[in-house]
Amino acid sequence: MGKSIGIIISSEHPRFDEEYKKTFINLGYGVKKYIMDFVPGHGLNDDEKELIKNHMEIAGKSLADCDAILYARSYGAFYDDGIKYIRSFFDMPVIFSTESIIKNIKKYGNKIYTITPYAQKRHDLEIRWLNHYKIRSSASMSLGRDDGYLKFIEPDDLNEAVKIANKSLNIDAIYIACTFMPGISGRNVIERGSKIPVISANGAMLNDFLELNI
Repeated sequence: MGKSIGIIISSEHPRFDEEYKKTFINLGYGVKKYIMDFVPGHGLNDDEKELIKNHMEIAGKSLADCDAILYARSYGAFYDDGIKYIRSFFDMPVIFSTESIIKNIKKYGNKIYTITPYAQKRHDLEIRWLNHYKIRSSASMSLGRDDGYLKFIEPDDLNEAVKIANKSLNIDAIYIACTFMPGISGRNVIERGSKIPVISANGAMLNDFLELNI
């Protein structure tokens, strides 16, 4: 039987087929998904942790035959203790978008230009989260989209932001936040002409998956 990968996503994720399914099928893997209902919050308080527990118990069973798991969201996985907790429900490798982002940024350094699709409040949270891991956003750009409009951001929009980021001095990498972004399917367009390494949430997860050599 062939290898397969399980992907855990939010119910609001607009790009499952183009970002994940097509990518991993083309790499020769079967793809299974588990959808977590979108709820407000960040998965940090007791009620939210109970919700995560309920979901992961189900996901652990439904994805039990997969060779690896991608946790393609940040809910409950902003910090090491949450990552460790979610990982405990699975017997196979689990790749977290949050963990992969930090790891892939630090391959280049800790001074970055951060591009988020979010409105200002969520944008500021992203900057603080990066600071927690000693990654400094020397400059940043918020595209100002609320959750319902994230799906309308296209690779050309992100390429324009990357062009602006390339004018910054003394940065090690450009980071594009959010697994809703077309970081894999639109990579060639997004990174076109960039002289600075570009790291997206989905691209970082793909890099870490390929390192598993499953």
